[in-house]
Amino acid sequence: MLIGIISDTHDNLQGLKKAIQIFKENKVEMLIHCGDWCSPFTLEFFDREMEGFNIPVKSVIGNNHGDIKRIIVSNHRMKNPIEWPKTVTLKLDIDNKKTIIYHGDDFDILNALIDCQKYDIIFTGHLHRVRNEVVGKTLIINPGSTSFACESEITEEASVAIYNTQTDKAEIIRF
Repeated sequence: MLIGIISDTHDNLQGLKKAIQIFKENKVEMLIHCGDWCSPFTLEFFDREMEGFNIPVKSVIGNNHGDIKRIIVSNHRMKNPIEWPKTVTLKLDIDNKKTIIYHGDDFDILNALIDCQKYDIIFTGHLHRVRNEVVGKTLIINPGSTSFACESEITEEASVAIYNTQTDKAEIIRF
């Protein structure tokens, strides 16, 4: 299975549109968003751009909550609603791999998730920097950001990742 991974969209519609195009071209079968959507209009844009591409979408909120109440209301109106957890993490079993999605804004929590070695894969975001490495038995994937920003600097590149469950590898795609 191919899984598209995106994070820290921060209402940048240009980056989000390009990411969706990449995921469609690569025929991903699931999409994971590692948090920081920000505004309801971004979800509405996402829903329109995803039309006809009905794959499961899983997401955590992140630390940039924006208008969280209206985001949740917008999600209920979507043609293909996003699965949101009631906590800061979302645990999944993907092709018999124990997986967790965590935005990554608390480094103690992120490091504990890595150190416990309970998960085969950790999808994370927050830093707007790519991470694709194995620590112990755990693959950690941070796709970077589609908002063309890294901390306080503007960058010329945005990025997403595509994870292949068969090869257990992720490819970072920069644009």
